[in-house]
Amino acid sequence: MRALVTGGAGFVGSHLVEKLLDRGDEVVCIERPGAHRGWIEGLDIDFHDCGLGETALLGNLVCGADVVYHLAALTEARTPDECYEVNTQGTANILKAAAGCACSPPKVVFMSSLAAVGPAPEGGSLTADTPPRPLSHYGRSKLHAEAVIHAYADRVPAIICRFPALYGPRDRVVLKLFSMVARGFALTIGPWDREISILHAADAVGGLIAAANTSGAVGNTYNLANPHPITWGEFVMAIGHALGRRPLKFAVPVIAARPIALVAETVALLGHRAAVLNRDRVREISQARWVCDPGSAMAEIGFQPRFSLDAGVAETAEWLRRNQWI
Repeated sequence: MRALVTGGAGFVGSHLVEKLLDRGDEVVCIERPGAHRGWIEGLDIDFHDCGLGETALLGNLVCGADVVYHLAALTEARTPDECYEVNTQGTANILKAAAGCACSPPKVVFMSSLAAVGPAPEGGSLTADTPPRPLSHYGRSKLHAEAVIHAYADRVPAIICRFPALYGPRDRVVLKLFSMVARGFALTIGPWDREISILHAADAVGGLIAAANTSGAVGNTYNLANPHPITWGEFVMAIGHALGRRPLKFAVPVIAARPIALVAETVALLGHRAAVLNRDRVREISQARWVCDPGSAMAEIGFQPRFSLDAGVAETAEWLRRNQWI
């Protein structure tokens, strides 16, 4: 099996590349121009930093694959246009290349996000049929990318996999929370009883591969998450247990976080870089319920998360300690 992975040097992508190699696949990786190999340095892969532009090389690489795992995306962008250029137009370029293959097009597995749908209603869970109402440019760019995939449905076999908050070794986003807890405190925006679905990176990889291996999955959208939602407070306490700390929890009111985010956006704009905290992020973080139902993925593609909350957090904490990240 020849697999093409976009964004293969990233957090989830690097774990996916390793898993594909372990099972004997031939792996091709596409990264943004000038990108370093990072976690996949030294692995037996065919690496290209050509990006997702409409180039002849992109077309050749796509058409030479049996399956394309499209993970490349921007979660933080300097401008909204940059977000749509990578997340939406980049996806359109992949699908256009696949549709133009002289022989059968490869199967495309697209890594989307719950942000494309928006938060769950009170007491409910997001499903593949939930009417979308994304709250951010990131979420809208992902929803537009999903629309591109649907537009090519008659020419390219594709599966959409939507993910919740992900964590695990190599993740620098949740690392911030682990680092705070290691110092004895934790900070969030809004109340700690906000509910979320989560998923360990290894289980995310398992879900992507399961989708690719299931012929009946083509044309479907799946939510991939641990079936047991938690609160942010429970997540922090699990981290504290793994690190042997009882963190003091602080909550910044949303009304106070918004002007802070505006200042962060302005400073980032002046520095020509992406803002880690912005008003879109505050709007998403502060929602009461980001919970999805992975039932159809479990029933139809055999998706079975292996990591419980405690086991996944403990494994992540051990990796962070071993690599001196905390």
